[in-house]
Amino acid sequence: MVLNSREISRLLTLLSISAVLFNGNANGLSLAVGTPHEVSMRSQASREWDRYAVRGGEFSVSLPTAPSMTTYELRSDPLSKGRIRHLIGAYSQGVVYAIYVAERKQSLEDFIGKSAYVSSGEFKRDLTVGGFRGKEYAFQDASIKRVTQYFITNRYIYTFIAQGSYLGNPDVGIPRFLESIKFEPNATGIAIVDGPGEQPAVDSAAATEGSESRIFSGKEVAPKAMVITKPEPTYTDEARNNQVTGPVILRCVFSSSGSVTKIRLVSGLPFGLSEKAIEAARQIRFIPAIKDGHFASMYIQLEYNFNLY
Repeated sequence: MVLNSREISRLLTLLSISAVLFNGNANGLSLAVGTPHEVSMRSQASREWDRYAVRGGEFSVSLPTAPSMTTYELRSDPLSKGRIRHLIGAYSQGVVYAIYVAERKQSLEDFIGKSAYVSSGEFKRDLTVGGFRGKEYAFQDASIKRVTQYFITNRYIYTFIAQGSYLGNPDVGIPRFLESIKFEPNATGIAIVDGPGEQPAVDSAAATEGSESRIFSGKEVAPKAMVITKPEPTYTDEARNNQVTGPVILRCVFSSSGSVTKIRLVSGLPFGLSEKAIEAARQIRFIPAIKDGHFASMYIQLEYNFNLY
């Protein structure tokens, strides 16, 4: 059979559409089968990530969603805890990506020695990125995987943390995040701004059907939600001038999608402190609780203590 030019053009168009639908998979229909989790994990692997940077900063990194950011300095014990300049967090598909930026006040080794994210047995290798020295630590057990990289520059010490549940796909997300780290003067990328960032959508890969409408207590899930970043709220000038201190207590839901929802004020403080606590709660990044082998939503109570130093 001989095809004319119009028939050949039509055939090429059909073949092109098929390649898009099947993502170039030689087995074609194999991409249309499998559990929702498996299909979503394949989608995650090919999803486009964007590159982000802090305005005027010296690093950039790729992330799957627009991150939250809190900019502040710790007022207590700065030498032992580090004066945090930025706390950045993002969540997608069961993995939390976090970046701590601390003013350089000590050696990298001393900083790591006081870190809550590593122990000496987790050291993996020395690193160099963009001419700056770093170290990598890793941990994993039956349920989670975590890799932490530390870098020191002339001005700052950086902590890059990627931690995820095996219900997600940490083997894809973690290396993608860490391998994207760049250090350069006036690093470029989408500007990260203070605020809650992009709130995760419903995670069909992990949540059971209808689970968004079911919220469990902490006793009903195992493990419970695992908080990776929990920014502290800042004082308002009015509250500081009026010497207001005390706790703000919130009740909320850590949802199966990885977002903090249904925030309710249990006990508040005046002069904008309750609002500051709610803003901080929205920026928490966590790995959701698990119920019967699926991510699940759970109730949780948060307490923020405002103290003047």
